[in-house]
Amino acid sequence: MALADKYQSVVDAANQGGVSQMNVQEQGGVLYITGVAPSEAAKQAVWDARTALDPDMRESDLVLTIAVSDEGFYEVKKGDNMTHIARDNGVSLQALEDANKDVVKNPDRIFPGQKLVIPKSS
Repeated sequence: MALADKYQSVVDAANQGGVSQMNVQEQGGVLYITGVAPSEAAKQAVWDARTALDPDMRESDLVLTIAVSDEGFYEVKKGDNMTHIARDNGVSLQALEDANKDVVKNPDRIFPGQKLVIPKSS
């Protein structure tokens, strides 16, 4: 049985809980699952699914790293630009660009429907 199949219920719990930036990768006989949960409750649901499979946590073939987002999200609308999104959300343009460098390759070209991370303002 492949590790991805073995831990499918954990992946399903993450998907149902809205975990973003999820990455599931098998390497060297270990399955790595990483992502960002929108809330502590969503993170706990993923861990509950993991615990249901291995209550004593004896298995060493899964590394589960789920963070809880302290950031908000914004879906780009027609006419938006990074400067206005940053201003409207009380963050610097640089912080917005840095938080989204995985999603936005060119800050001058964003598209409706893109989901941007709005970093927590300091």
